[in-house]
Amino acid sequence: HLSRNRSNAICAAEVGGRNCPAGIAWMATVATATATEASEAASATVSATGEGLVDISVSLVSGKSVVLHMPWDSKASAVKQDAAEKLGFGGEDVELVLGGHPVRDDLSALELSKALVKLVVLSSGQIAFANKFRIAVVSGSTLKECLALDLGQTQRRSPYVVSWNPVNITMLAVRAKNLAWIYDISTGQEPWSRKFQQVAGVETSDFQWTADGRKLIFASSREVIICDIASGTEEILTQESDVFGLSLHPDNVLLAIARIDGISLFDLVQGQEKDNWHVEQPAAHLKWDPSGGFLASAEINASLRILSLEGELKWKLRQSDAAHQMGMQDSLTGLAWSPCEPLLAFSSSMGSSFQVFNAATGKVAWKSAALGPFADFAWNYNGLKLAAASPRGAIHVFSVQGDLLKSLELTGPVTSLTWSSA
Repeated sequence: HLSRNRSNAICAAEVGGRNCPAGIAWMATVATATATEASEAASATVSATGEGLVDISVSLVSGKSVVLHMPWDSKASAVKQDAAEKLGFGGEDVELVLGGHPVRDDLSALELSKALVKLVVLSSGQIAFANKFRIAVVSGSTLKECLALDLGQTQRRSPYVVSWNPVNITMLAVRAKNLAWIYDISTGQEPWSRKFQQVAGVETSDFQWTADGRKLIFASSREVIICDIASGTEEILTQESDVFGLSLHPDNVLLAIARIDGISLFDLVQGQEKDNWHVEQPAAHLKWDPSGGFLASAEINASLRILSLEGELKWKLRQSDAAHQMGMQDSLTGLAWSPCEPLLAFSSSMGSSFQVFNAATGKVAWKSAALGPFADFAWNYNGLKLAAASPRGAIHVFSVQGDLLKSLELTGPVTSLTWSSA
């Protein structure tokens, strides 16, 4: 089983103006003949040319093909890179697969010529982000722009917050100060929208999809609004105090609500509050981890708490520690859990670096290069990459080990981003 083999909504501009089919985005076959014939052919080629080359025929399911002339001792990593470049997929995440398993990068071209090998493009997903008065979408692997929506001449008041639908990867939810809407990137239409009244009190733009992609949940002043997109109906949960933020548990039942008087746990099935946790400082942001075992609470004094499902304090980074380590001077921003491990990316809005905290060990896994400040974070679907938004006008993509992989420089601040699931 290839764990990273997922469908990819690659931008049409990157694939010669055509849309990739669902499932495996593209596939190529590397084949010569039987093992014996391939070995003899390779030996003959080496002997006859003196250059030590083997021919590897690579073809796409669309019928496009190319023959690679590779040194017999070339590594598989070089083969897949060369094939991707020649077939127009340079920069995309690709994998050689043999018998359903990934091929090691250190195998030689000669070894690959002895068997039937397939080349697949892995899902890189797409990164949508809010960039001053526009919403844009780029490829998750190349950071090439696929879509840009200029909202500067509209009545939709910035800053904007964006979130991909977890099921339908063509649906992008956007929230402005006075309006929320869904944009369908496949049709260019807006199938749903809702106005929000700006009232005195805590200003929040927090919202979240339900796991099935059918509903959107919004924090609004002293209300939590649950909108059923398909039916057009909504449910309003009136709160006793101002709402700062919210986070839906992975079970799609328990909703954590950050209020000025504590953290409320609301059971959406039973329709009643299940528990209420008192906290020393109000939480500005909440985020459940994908396992549902940890709740990250970013307090308004720039302290970070990691709570258990029962409300027990597991870990705490005090404001003084954070300030010493990261130059924190105000509130925390952009909490983002890895989808695969208990790794939490976070920063202060003034810190020059961000940290990735391991909730399993209680230790900081790594600290980023000083490219900040940072406003928001988003992991890709398999937790191997992390995108970071900079209000100075950039998106930086890091590996799960903390290495800087790519950067995209932009004009104007990047305040929110989201990485699609495929």
